[in-house]
Amino acid sequence: GESTLFAEKHSLEVPAGGIGGITSETLLKQVNLWSAETPHLYHMSIQISDPSHPESNQYIHKKIGFRTVEIRKSQLLVNGKAIAIKGVDRHETDPHTGHVVSRTSMEKDISLMKQYNINAVRSSHYPNHSYWYDLCDKYGLYVIDEANIESHPLALEEDTQLGNEMSWLPAHLDRVERMYYRDRNHPSIIIWSLGNEAGEGELFRSLYKSLKALDPTRPVQYEPGGTEDYTDIYCPMYPRPETLVKYAENQPEKPAIMIEYAHAMGNSVGNLQDYWDIIDRYPELQGGFIWDWVDQALEYKDEDGKPYLAYGHDYHPDLPTDGNFLNNGLVDPYRNPHPHLYEVKKVYQPAGFHWNLETATLEIKSKNIFAPLQDLDLHWILLENGYKVQEGAVKDLHIKPELSELFKLKLISLKTAKEYVLRARLITNKPVGLLEEGHELAFEQFILQDYTPPELRGGTGTPLVLQEEGEQILIQNDHTQLAIHSTTGEILSWKYRDQLITEEPIRPNFWRAPTDNDLGNGMHEWAEIWKQATEELESTLVQAPALSDNGIDFALEYKLPEEIASLRVSYTLSNEGALSVDYHFQSLHDSLPNIPRLGMFLTLPKQFTETAWYGRGPHFTYWDRKLAGKIGIHKGLIEDQFHRYSRPQETGNKTDIRWMQVSSETLQLTVHPADNQLLNGSVWPFPTSELDYVEGKDGGKSASGLVPVSTRHGAEIRTGKTVQWNIDILQMGVGGDTSWGRPVHKEYSIQPGEYRYSFKIVPGSRN
Repeated sequence: GESTLFAEKHSLEVPAGGIGGITSETLLKQVNLWSAETPHLYHMSIQISDPSHPESNQYIHKKIGFRTVEIRKSQLLVNGKAIAIKGVDRHETDPHTGHVVSRTSMEKDISLMKQYNINAVRSSHYPNHSYWYDLCDKYGLYVIDEANIESHPLALEEDTQLGNEMSWLPAHLDRVERMYYRDRNHPSIIIWSLGNEAGEGELFRSLYKSLKALDPTRPVQYEPGGTEDYTDIYCPMYPRPETLVKYAENQPEKPAIMIEYAHAMGNSVGNLQDYWDIIDRYPELQGGFIWDWVDQALEYKDEDGKPYLAYGHDYHPDLPTDGNFLNNGLVDPYRNPHPHLYEVKKVYQPAGFHWNLETATLEIKSKNIFAPLQDLDLHWILLENGYKVQEGAVKDLHIKPELSELFKLKLISLKTAKEYVLRARLITNKPVGLLEEGHELAFEQFILQDYTPPELRGGTGTPLVLQEEGEQILIQNDHTQLAIHSTTGEILSWKYRDQLITEEPIRPNFWRAPTDNDLGNGMHEWAEIWKQATEELESTLVQAPALSDNGIDFALEYKLPEEIASLRVSYTLSNEGALSVDYHFQSLHDSLPNIPRLGMFLTLPKQFTETAWYGRGPHFTYWDRKLAGKIGIHKGLIEDQFHRYSRPQETGNKTDIRWMQVSSETLQLTVHPADNQLLNGSVWPFPTSELDYVEGKDGGKSASGLVPVSTRHGAEIRTGKTVQWNIDILQMGVGGDTSWGRPVHKEYSIQPGEYRYSFKIVPGSRN
């Protein structure tokens, strides 16, 4: 039951219309301290009573917590311990009510944040509804409370910055003081922010001193202040990874916490783990806040009453706009997760895993600072070529904060020529706070033995025969027929057991529909030559179909615009109907831009409706955003293999593919890469043109000049006419340092050079 921790009574006389108060101090020797991991709260009750007028008695009830916050030895400490900020920036927004958010919406936000391992939130760029702080107190989120101060356009020039004009101090101070007095008793608020993008100047030094005088117990930060004396924390926006390293290695006096990073606009949040590898290396680097939590589009309806997410010129066709630059969220306006939120959960997870192959021992380390990893079971499975062959569990884990425990796993003997993946998961064994029983808190996977492509045995097809009919060459036997053009060599049709596979060539592809980050760094312009190459290349049959030991061989060479590269694609059709493809690309100029994608695609009839793959999934992954993708066999409908961003863009990619399959009711096609190559792939119920960038009004010029704008909407994507199956050796990463200039990191980019890959498409009947 509850017990009274502290109680006292005071007498007070206050004249009519006057103000009075009391000050009381006491030492509480035993309290449970509040933190985001241990959000202990106490009930405070204040009664103001007047025996002569009992009808005027007043009562105040408030939940409070006890904790300390300080900066010591270049680190932010809560309750004496350095913490890691795994945060997001959050605007108050709702697709139906705009800036007015309901309690239900706030509860949904905090529930999702806890589910996805987020432990901190910044009230960008104004104090939030008081109920939000109550939720953060109750369930445990660290909060930066930010004053409603922003004058971004004026802050761009020194002579217009309000920080240099002290006559503006009262207006600024009024907002800071109102924030402080309203919110000061929330234990979740561990840092005050003086505002956002309002420039520098002596005004902010005065503001800092005033707030520190009101509250010496909390740090105060201000991003434009850099490392000046009016910010306790170095809180940069969108620093490059190397900038963080340089700061940390220069013996800094202040901790560094990125106030905004990993700009989550559209298909984004690449290289997030790279940031955290650096953060984990230096004690002075203590995390940051991803920009941002939720897309801010509003729901509109078109002429047919169909809802869509509006942005830019949708609000007014003649006003300046930055297009969909308001949609930078980890979740959409309805709070549905974007694919990149899964990567955030993985990178932010509160447990680390290490597998010792020699001792068959799994080490699990708690990344918590205050609370043990408890109310959890360890579940593990062993996959053989994607299929579960063994599983086990360890019940009721209890791993102390910042410590590790070892678990011996008795695995079966591994067979040769098989891939084995060990997957370990931490699962809640009862409801914990906002987490339901059965929630996956963290996971890791280890490849114990690499994948070996299976030997694809030939079928029983009769020998293939060649036949020329006008401009086409037929290659066929009793159950397969391939028609190619006698001059270009391109496929005209392909059938298996009288069922149509395609009536289109297998085309090379160097292009992807630009992501928002791509548009921001001008990819649609600097990489335009690769779009031209995809759309305008011309093929020539350079090796006529001829019988070989493996079937019928033929080869094409492609002429690319401006002769920027050579490309030879060789084919072999086997007696059983499998088509082997060998792709050999060589760029021919040193000055060529990076390549968005390297691969080929098939256009298939709409009767193909299902897909399966052995690789990372089930959500979409990219070269620089794939840690959260679980290696295994995944299945789904083709109509679900894309994500409707507010503005159409590249979507649906799968990485580290061992094999991939598409199926109709009667036919299935399976792609197997040659040797040990792992592929990228995607399959859409539409062509690339449904996703590609179309510039908006005034040539796509935006109000700020930061990003091009479009008027296309995700709700407008038309599906169901054809299927496009992309089979790639590489696709560049999605990036995400910023969405207005920074390119994809070099290690996740496709630089011009020589590339070669091979794969086999194997058709088969479905039973």
